[in-house]
Amino acid sequence: MITLDEFGDFVEAVHGHRPFPWQTAYLNRVAGQELWPDLDIPTGLGKTSLIDVWAFLLAWQAATGRERTVPLRLFFVVDRQLVVDQAHEHARTLQHALDHAQPGTVTGRVAHALRNLSGEPTALEAVRMRGGVDWASRWLRSPAQPAVITSTVDQYGSRLLFRGYHTSPRMRPIDAALCGTDALLAVDEAHIALLLLTTAADCAAYQHTATAPELAARAVKVVSLSATTASGTDRPRHSITDDDRHHPVAGARLNARRLVTLWDATTLAKDGATAFAEAADLAVEAMVPVLGRPVVGVVANTIAAARAAFTRLSARADADVALLTGRCRGHDRTRLLNSAPLQDLLHNRDRQRPLVLVATQTIEVGLDVSFAGLVTENAASSPLIQRLGRLDRTATLPWAPAIVIRTGTHAPDDIPVYGPAAHHTWNWLADHAPVITLHDHTADELRSSLDQGLLVNPTTLPGLLADADPQDLNVPGPRIPVVHRTLIDSWTRTGPAPVPDQPPAPFLHGLNTTPTDVQVLWRADLTLDEDGRPEWDQWAARMRQIPPHPAETVALPAQHVRRFLTRQPAGETVSDVEGLPATDGLDTGKKSVSMAPALRYDEADHQWVPATEPAHIRPGSTIALPSTYGGHDAYGWTGQPAENPVTDLGDFPPATDTTPTRLHAPTLALLAGRNAKTTTRLTAAITAATTRLHAGEDDDPPTTVIHQLLDHILETTPHKTTPGSQSDLLHDRLTQLRTAPAWGVTAAARSVRTGHAIADGNDPTRLILVPARPATDHAERITGVGDEDADASSLTRPVTLTRHSQAVAARAAHYATRLGLPDHLTAAITTGAFAHDCGKRHPRFQCMLCAGDRLLAETLDEPLAKSGMDPADRTTRRRAARLANWHPELRHEALSAAAVHQWLTTDPTHTHGLDHDLILHLVASHHGHARPLLPPVTDPEPIDVICTMPDLQQVTVNSAAMGTDWSGPDRFHALNHQYGPWGLALLETIVRLADMACSEEGN
Repeated sequence: MITLDEFGDFVEAVHGHRPFPWQTAYLNRVAGQELWPDLDIPTGLGKTSLIDVWAFLLAWQAATGRERTVPLRLFFVVDRQLVVDQAHEHARTLQHALDHAQPGTVTGRVAHALRNLSGEPTALEAVRMRGGVDWASRWLRSPAQPAVITSTVDQYGSRLLFRGYHTSPRMRPIDAALCGTDALLAVDEAHIALLLLTTAADCAAYQHTATAPELAARAVKVVSLSATTASGTDRPRHSITDDDRHHPVAGARLNARRLVTLWDATTLAKDGATAFAEAADLAVEAMVPVLGRPVVGVVANTIAAARAAFTRLSARADADVALLTGRCRGHDRTRLLNSAPLQDLLHNRDRQRPLVLVATQTIEVGLDVSFAGLVTENAASSPLIQRLGRLDRTATLPWAPAIVIRTGTHAPDDIPVYGPAAHHTWNWLADHAPVITLHDHTADELRSSLDQGLLVNPTTLPGLLADADPQDLNVPGPRIPVVHRTLIDSWTRTGPAPVPDQPPAPFLHGLNTTPTDVQVLWRADLTLDEDGRPEWDQWAARMRQIPPHPAETVALPAQHVRRFLTRQPAGETVSDVEGLPATDGLDTGKKSVSMAPALRYDEADHQWVPATEPAHIRPGSTIALPSTYGGHDAYGWTGQPAENPVTDLGDFPPATDTTPTRLHAPTLALLAGRNAKTTTRLTAAITAATTRLHAGEDDDPPTTVIHQLLDHILETTPHKTTPGSQSDLLHDRLTQLRTAPAWGVTAAARSVRTGHAIADGNDPTRLILVPARPATDHAERITGVGDEDADASSLTRPVTLTRHSQAVAARAAHYATRLGLPDHLTAAITTGAFAHDCGKRHPRFQCMLCAGDRLLAETLDEPLAKSGMDPADRTTRRRAARLANWHPELRHEALSAAAVHQWLTTDPTHTHGLDHDLILHLVASHHGHARPLLPPVTDPEPIDVICTMPDLQQVTVNSAAMGTDWSGPDRFHALNHQYGPWGLALLETIVRLADMACSEEGN
């Protein structure tokens, strides 16, 4: 049993402190009203505790047997490119506490209730939403799993609208279902992100119109966590009370002595970034001697200004200086955060040597740090208030200085990022705070004015804002188009998508904002010939071998990628705020603009295609560049060609077990931070090993060759930490590969003890090592396995069709039951799940599963569902399909659907009282097609196929029925009306996630 009075004990057990009064009051208010009021709580008073409130209420309802009204998933969304996601760290702390809670304690009882609710071994999952086109990239594996998911506006919003950026069209219905049902959307702090609430609320309203009440009630719920701006709605709000003002900790934070001084640096330099860098250096010198702790935050509005300040401050010998921006690859970000200075900052450790952290808007949200001094570029009032919230955040200092710096000679409309709002904010501050015009001032002279600044804290701020117009001080919210039903109907059509297709960007950021970012990655094995020309087929083949993953990509505005590739001057307005108006467009005055060649992933054709002109760099696309182009360093995006190539991180994806590793000299040398001499030595060693493997002599077995090569590489690339290198990643990977007992050169040789060495037939300097398979009781997750594969599976052993069908049906029934769906829907889901793969009984499909061996297929004791072919060996799988004459777009689910349709026409007793259209749709859509049409590919050699139905009835159907089902669109429209757009997607998701899980586990 769990009672609401135990919330304080729960928070203390998890986080080591009691909740603030407003947090307990909010818990009781939500429990009593079953509504989620917006939070009007000042920065620094723990709005992230919404996670604890949500998890506790979810467990409380489950433990007390109440009807569940608390959503299963909590989405924390911001409009920043984050470096540190404090909400994610908060959720991870909660997950760890629940995983290790002792039975009988309040934490143990909450964990027990959540596990009983979901039927999953993990009480709660903390997840970062990420992109991806394959099964390994999915961010939740069970629709019943309680989870906290952190995301940006673009990531969440595009998925909610069935147009997930940087995801496969096949995965979009799953993402939409998880975002749009059983979900609580919390938009944190940011002014622009509040626009997402309008669109999400509109989507919820449409889901509420579903005629099936059990799905209508599951629409997404929204809550704003904005202390700096009002949401502009009549929604209920929850604020602090006198109990918080008199609280010893909360009261101190509400009255922290933050003293603000204004510095006008417009005379220092015409270039704003240069002026800010010079002023920031002077500010740090003036500030450090009077600080209670030697920790200073320097916040810029653009990446250009942040880098200029970082470069200047790094010349100081008396301080450690670090740079954080959101435009940074995940692996590089992790390395920065694990550095000693930043660990001191994140854990609030005492320091003797000053630390200066230079950052962009990424610091405004998600980073729970406390600076003793703050230097910030002038901005609109909302971001300035957010930045001030990072100054003496814990209210432990007698006073803390803040310096706001105005730079540049821009007209108000031309001020980067914030425009006239920054101009009006400066004038408003100048009416209250002292202003110093920088000209021949020394640091000593400026230091004496710091304690005379304007007192700004949550207590004084309302009075300061009383005579100001909030609309003048903030960037005006862009116009948001209305979400019409016709648009929703159009977006639900993910397979195939309509042409033209409405982009979701205007509904996330407004009509006058930029389209979504481009995802950019760098690979060292994308090489150019002597004339600077690529070999396109080789580039595409190498990208297929090692698919991209989120940790190696960086999100960038498309116009800035175009400028970089056309060698035009880098724009100065790249920031870490999403959805700003487009600026710094490409100079199109020339008739033709020469662009460095790149690769772009074509989502429609599922292949890598050349990008040779600026128009090919499309918003929302994924772009692969040769490492030699530069543009990114250890701190993130530079936008400048560089002498140093960009490290290739393609072999280090997250959440995969047996990732292939490329033994390619330039790739290895970059990871190790080594020079051209090392590259030459590695090239010779890899070439010699490849030659020996091809020779295949008995006295030179593959295991010996690979072990000797790995020993040589480890010796040549010693584990040394140098700036920009990833030598620790490389050393750990090579050491892991060296522990493999054996190596083979054929896919068939790969086992739990033997790895697979794959030589590049066209390039003897390149070798790929696929580690041994995991133990038989572990699922193998490999990048690149997805719904586009005819034989989609991560399994490395054959599985019969009967066994797989039973397993998927049982898993889908488990999910549906845990979600609390009514019996008739659970039965329909189970029926569709059992029948989903019956079309695999087609003889040529069975031949493909037998690696193209027709004789073996004809002599099978029982039809197969999974071949057992190595999922990492895509060459063998493509060869099997070719030998079996199975076209990649010939879908087995089309035959399954035809068989099920024929079965349902007999009105079987098994399906009495069930929705026949739903069963048929679940079968047809289980790989993401049939929304509303299956691919129009027919069987060139039609044949009768005998399929087994869920009631074990045998149905004979001719494969000529495969291809487009023209009744699909009407059925799809009717089902969307009945279950709601996101409700229908949820029913599909139950079957599809069950299929994916069983395809990985084999049981």
